[in-house]
Amino acid sequence: MTDRLAIVAGTGELPQRIAASNPDALFVTIKGVDVSPPADHEHADASYEKLGALFKTMRGAGVGRVVFAGKVDRPKLNPLRMDRVTLGLFPRVRAVLGKGDDALLRLVAEVFEEQGFQVVSATDIASGLQASAALIGRAPSPQDMKDADRAWSILDTLAHEDIAQGAVVAAGQCLGIETIQGTNALLRFVGETPEHLKQGARGVFVKRPKPGQDQRMDLPTVGPETIEAVAKAGIGGIVIPADGVIVLDQARVEELVRQHDLFLDIRGSKP
Repeated sequence: MTDRLAIVAGTGELPQRIAASNPDALFVTIKGVDVSPPADHEHADASYEKLGALFKTMRGAGVGRVVFAGKVDRPKLNPLRMDRVTLGLFPRVRAVLGKGDDALLRLVAEVFEEQGFQVVSATDIASGLQASAALIGRAPSPQDMKDADRAWSILDTLAHEDIAQGAVVAAGQCLGIETIQGTNALLRFVGETPEHLKQGARGVFVKRPKPGQDQRMDLPTVGPETIEAVAKAGIGGIVIPADGVIVLDQARVEELVRQHDLFLDIRGSKP
């Protein structure tokens, strides 16, 4: 194997962004995941139930490093369709399926590393994915900052349960936490909150990694779609850590934050 990169792609813009920065990468799509490979990249099809075939393909293509990028839902696995390698791994996979995403993704990384592949973070191989500490848009109010602190504290409390990378708080009340359905589902739910429950506050969305999570896998991501969803939900601002969240299309994100009279507080430390 060489130092060649394989991009195991989920949905969203991130896999395409990484591919643009790594023109020699092998672009791997998984059966059942709606992803279009870039026309100028070598492409390989894969299946959750045929990991042995994927490992063989990657070795044959000279792959030595692998990055996992984009959103992928938990698969429904059928042992009858598994190849020998996947069937041997199935007891370990089954043991973590009832746990949080970080537990499952740590196992995925462990399995690929056992096969001789180095698992790397998207931020290690594509520049400009993380934003420096800054305050963009309107100035947050004292209530906004209190709500940010409260949301951050809620995420700290949930850390040992391996749940949630995001929470929304308004006037000290938790309007929602991110669960397996993802950020967009959280923000749609919050958008349905009756106004009287917000007590006059617009609320703050905090998005951050789970404390202690493997940041090579499933690093939280915000982009223009996130800003539009926050605005549609009636939320007043977003707080993210500068060193723990990918910000896609940063120029457009800043434009939308200002356009919707929001604030984006990118912090180098806890709110």
